[in-house]
Amino acid sequence: MLLRENCRSLQIAVSGASVLGRLRLYVDAIVQPQHFKFHVAALQFLNDVNGCGRLSVACFPPEHRGARLRIVLQALDGSLAGASHQEVAIALFGRCRVEEDWRHPGGHLRDQVRRAIQRGRYLMGGGYRQFLR
Repeated sequence: MLLRENCRSLQIAVSGASVLGRLRLYVDAIVQPQHFKFHVAALQFLNDVNGCGRLSVACFPPEHRGARLRIVLQALDGSLAGASHQEVAIALFGRCRVEEDWRHPGGHLRDQVRRAIQRGRYLMGGGYRQFLR
């Protein structure tokens, strides 16, 4: 069974019963530790759907790596378009920050841009398979 609303979806595998009638859900109370958070999240989703009749935004928190991945993909885009590292930095972090930090002796901002482009090239070259795991 697939529940979909806007860009959110929840897929539930049901066996031994028809999803067209009323169902009684039985779940294991004791699960392997590495699966516990997924079981709790699934129950929370179902409870939310049952309570308000829709998939709540609260049940779909943003991916914790999302902000970093956004920077990596934008840096890669700029690099592939021929932009210099400094131009990529300006697009990502703004002209003010680049003017303040670009020539810093530690080179933190330059390194961040360089690593983001490098990570983007790695993902583009097939590393996305590992990322998806």
